[in-house]
Amino acid sequence: MSTPVKSHGFKLGKLEKNVIHLLRKGDEPHGKPILIWNEIYQTYGIEFSAYPKKDQPEELYKENKYKCALTRLVKIHILKPSIIIQQTSKSNSLIPHPKGHGYNYYSLTDFGRLVADKLDQEQQQIERSLRAKEALKKALCQLRGAGCVLITIDQIREVLWQLSGNNFDNREEFDKYWNNTKFGVMLKDVTSDRSRVGENDGRRTYRI
Repeated sequence: MSTPVKSHGFKLGKLEKNVIHLLRKGDEPHGKPILIWNEIYQTYGIEFSAYPKKDQPEELYKENKYKCALTRLVKIHILKPSIIIQQTSKSNSLIPHPKGHGYNYYSLTDFGRLVADKLDQEQQQIERSLRAKEALKKALCQLRGAGCVLITIDQIREVLWQLSGNNFDNREEFDKYWNNTKFGVMLKDVTSDRSRVGENDGRRTYRI
């Protein structure tokens, strides 16, 4: 189960972040009303059959969880229900959600867009970190294949540049991302021990 994270002073759960993510994808131009329930059903696999809802407790449970997520996001002013008016021959009427869960259109508030952008940045950082970890594993595997047992950060950095340098604009950006601190943290999980190169050499060697 995903642990709720803090954003702008309050916690957001997994389902709430899912809803924000769906709204962020369609928020062009900003404030555009999104037919959110269709997106939720299709993206997160809520599939009702032709039978009554009461006979489909699992799907009903998932739907109600997202209903609670929407309600809370409205309460903390991240999104708002959008009033869509249907023009009829007699009068204007509000289009409710067809499943009885209130409005079916929602949009991000200005504050909601800030939160959505922050979550998007955090997700990109997580994905980049995962890619970096995989690239590091490949680099170490390549060094092992070359017969290396004790290696320095500079050796790993050169192999990493060959393997993943195309993911950066230039070598300067690559070196800034793969600094010694990042190597020190990430190598703790994938190497057995470390030691100094020599008494008068402060560089570290890592056993792989």
